[in-house]
Amino acid sequence: MDTGPAAYEPLATIGEVARRAGVATSTVRYYERRGLLRPDARSSGQRRYRPATLRLLVFIGMLQEAGLSLDDISGVINAATIDEWKAIGRRRLEALDEQIARLQHARSYLQGALLCRFDHPLTECATMGAEVDRRLQETAILPTSAAPATTHTAASTSSRPAP
Repeated sequence: MDTGPAAYEPLATIGEVARRAGVATSTVRYYERRGLLRPDARSSGQRRYRPATLRLLVFIGMLQEAGLSLDDISGVINAATIDEWKAIGRRRLEALDEQIARLQHARSYLQGALLCRFDHPLTECATMGAEVDRRLQETAILPTSAAPATTHTAASTSSRPAP
Protein backbone atom coordinates (compact mmCIF):
# COMPACT_ATOMS: atom_id res chain seq x y z
CA MET A 1 0.00 0.00 0.00
CA ASP A 2 1.32 3.44 -0.98
CA THR A 3 1.95 5.59 2.09
CA GLY A 4 3.92 8.39 0.39
CA PRO A 5 2.69 12.00 0.20
CA ALA A 6 0.85 11.38 -3.11
CA ALA A 7 -1.28 8.72 -1.41
CA TYR A 8 -2.88 11.44 0.73
CA GLU A 9 -3.58 13.94 -2.04
CA PRO A 10 -7.26 14.64 -2.60
CA LEU A 11 -8.60 12.95 -5.71
CA ALA A 12 -11.09 14.72 -7.94
CA THR A 13 -13.65 13.27 -10.32
CA ILE A 14 -13.50 13.81 -14.06
CA GLY A 15 -16.32 16.36 -13.75
CA GLU A 16 -14.43 18.32 -11.11
CA VAL A 17 -11.16 18.50 -13.06
CA ALA A 18 -13.01 19.33 -16.27
CA ARG A 19 -14.88 22.16 -14.56
CA ARG A 20 -11.74 23.56 -12.93
CA ALA A 21 -9.81 23.40 -16.21
CA GLY A 22 -12.69 24.91 -18.19
CA VAL A 23 -13.14 21.96 -20.56
CA ALA A 24 -15.78 19.33 -21.20
CA THR A 25 -15.44 15.87 -19.68
CA SER A 26 -15.31 14.52 -23.25
CA THR A 27 -12.17 16.62 -23.74
CA VAL A 28 -10.51 14.99 -20.73
CA ARG A 29 -11.39 11.55 -22.13
CA TYR A 30 -10.08 12.54 -25.56
CA TYR A 31 -6.78 13.70 -24.08
CA GLU A 32 -6.55 10.36 -22.30
CA ARG A 33 -7.07 8.51 -25.60
CA ARG A 34 -4.37 10.71 -27.16
CA GLY A 35 -1.98 9.85 -24.33
CA LEU A 36 -1.69 13.41 -23.05
CA LEU A 37 -2.87 12.50 -19.56
CA ARG A 38 -4.24 9.57 -17.61
CA PRO A 39 -6.38 9.12 -14.51
CA ASP A 40 -4.39 8.69 -11.32
CA ALA A 41 -6.84 6.22 -9.79
CA ARG A 42 -10.28 4.71 -10.07
CA SER A 43 -12.92 4.56 -7.41
CA SER A 44 -15.99 2.42 -8.09
CA GLY A 45 -14.99 2.48 -11.77
CA GLN A 46 -14.82 6.29 -11.91
CA ARG A 47 -11.70 8.14 -12.97
CA ARG A 48 -9.97 10.13 -10.23
CA TYR A 49 -7.30 12.77 -10.67
CA ARG A 50 -4.64 14.29 -8.44
CA PRO A 51 -3.94 18.04 -8.36
CA ALA A 52 -0.83 17.48 -10.54
CA THR A 53 -3.03 16.03 -13.29
CA LEU A 54 -5.37 19.02 -13.05
CA ARG A 55 -2.32 21.25 -13.47
CA LEU A 56 -1.32 19.24 -16.54
CA LEU A 57 -4.82 19.68 -17.98
CA VAL A 58 -4.64 23.45 -17.47
CA PHE A 59 -1.13 23.46 -19.02
CA ILE A 60 -2.47 21.64 -22.10
CA GLY A 61 -5.15 24.33 -22.42
CA MET A 62 -2.55 27.08 -22.18
CA LEU A 63 -0.50 25.52 -24.96
CA GLN A 64 -3.62 25.16 -27.10
CA GLU A 65 -4.40 28.85 -26.54
CA ALA A 66 -0.88 29.58 -27.78
CA GLY A 67 -1.80 27.69 -30.95
CA LEU A 68 0.15 24.48 -30.46
CA SER A 69 -1.34 21.35 -32.01
CA LEU A 70 -2.04 18.35 -29.82
CA ASP A 71 0.90 16.61 -31.50
CA ASP A 72 3.19 19.49 -30.52
CA ILE A 73 1.72 19.50 -27.00
CA SER A 74 2.48 15.79 -26.73
CA GLY A 75 6.00 16.59 -27.89
CA VAL A 76 6.40 19.18 -25.14
CA ILE A 77 4.95 16.94 -22.44
CA ASN A 78 6.97 13.91 -23.47
CA ALA A 79 10.20 15.69 -24.43
CA ALA A 80 13.27 13.77 -23.34
CA THR A 81 15.42 16.90 -23.26
CA ILE A 82 15.06 20.62 -22.74
CA ASP A 83 16.17 21.16 -26.34
CA GLU A 84 13.24 19.09 -27.65
CA TRP A 85 10.49 21.08 -25.97
CA LYS A 86 12.23 24.41 -26.54
CA ALA A 87 12.50 23.69 -30.28
CA ILE A 88 8.72 23.20 -30.38
CA GLY A 89 8.22 26.42 -28.41
CA ARG A 90 10.57 28.38 -30.69
CA ARG A 91 8.77 27.19 -33.83
CA ARG A 92 5.42 28.28 -32.43
CA LEU A 93 6.82 31.61 -31.27
CA GLU A 94 8.13 32.29 -34.79
CA ALA A 95 4.71 31.46 -36.23
CA LEU A 96 3.04 33.76 -33.67
CA ASP A 97 5.44 36.59 -34.55
CA GLU A 98 4.57 36.19 -38.25
CA GLN A 99 0.86 36.14 -37.44
CA ILE A 100 1.17 39.23 -35.24
CA ALA A 101 3.03 41.08 -38.01
CA ARG A 102 0.25 40.20 -40.50
CA LEU A 103 -2.43 41.29 -38.04
CA GLN A 104 -0.65 44.58 -37.27
CA HIS A 105 -0.39 45.28 -40.99
CA ALA A 106 -4.08 44.48 -41.47
CA ARG A 107 -4.96 46.73 -38.54
CA SER A 108 -2.93 49.54 -40.06
CA TYR A 109 -4.62 49.55 -43.46
CA LEU A 110 -8.08 49.01 -41.99
CA GLN A 111 -7.53 51.89 -39.58
CA GLY A 112 -6.37 54.03 -42.49
CA ALA A 113 -9.44 53.09 -44.52
CA LEU A 114 -11.72 54.16 -41.67
CA LEU A 115 -10.11 57.59 -41.80
CA CYS A 116 -10.73 57.84 -45.54
CA ARG A 117 -13.19 60.62 -46.37
CA PHE A 118 -14.38 59.04 -49.61
CA ASP A 119 -17.39 56.79 -50.14
CA HIS A 120 -15.99 53.37 -51.07
CA PRO A 121 -12.84 51.69 -49.74
CA LEU A 122 -12.15 49.69 -52.92
CA THR A 123 -12.48 52.42 -55.51
CA GLU A 124 -12.00 55.69 -53.66
CA CYS A 125 -9.64 55.20 -50.71
CA ALA A 126 -5.92 55.77 -51.22
CA THR A 127 -4.99 53.58 -48.23
CA MET A 128 -6.93 50.53 -49.40
CA GLY A 129 -6.02 51.15 -53.04
CA ALA A 130 -2.34 51.19 -52.12
CA GLU A 131 -2.72 47.89 -50.26
CA VAL A 132 -4.52 46.29 -53.21
CA ASP A 133 -1.77 47.53 -55.55
CA ARG A 134 0.95 46.22 -53.21
CA ARG A 135 -0.63 42.77 -53.15
CA LEU A 136 -1.03 42.73 -56.89
CA GLN A 137 2.62 43.67 -57.35
CA GLU A 138 3.68 40.88 -54.98
CA THR A 139 1.86 38.27 -57.01
CA ALA A 140 2.58 39.84 -60.42
CA ILE A 141 -1.07 39.44 -61.43
CA LEU A 142 -1.38 43.01 -62.68
CA PRO A 143 1.67 44.96 -63.85
CA THR A 144 2.04 48.36 -62.18
CA SER A 145 1.71 50.21 -65.50
CA ALA A 146 -1.64 48.52 -66.20
CA ALA A 147 -3.16 49.33 -62.81
CA PRO A 148 -6.22 51.57 -63.16
CA ALA A 149 -6.14 54.94 -61.47
CA THR A 150 -8.97 54.35 -59.02
CA THR A 151 -7.67 55.77 -55.77
CA HIS A 152 -8.00 59.32 -54.61
CA THR A 153 -5.92 61.58 -52.47
CA ALA A 154 -7.11 64.36 -50.22
CA ALA A 155 -6.55 66.83 -53.10
CA SER A 156 -8.88 64.86 -55.41
CA THR A 157 -12.30 66.35 -56.08
CA SER A 158 -13.95 63.47 -57.94
CA SER A 159 -15.54 60.66 -55.98
CA ARG A 160 -15.60 58.20 -58.93
CA PRO A 161 -12.79 56.15 -60.49
CA ALA A 162 -11.08 57.40 -63.60
CA PRO A 163 -12.49 55.85 -66.79
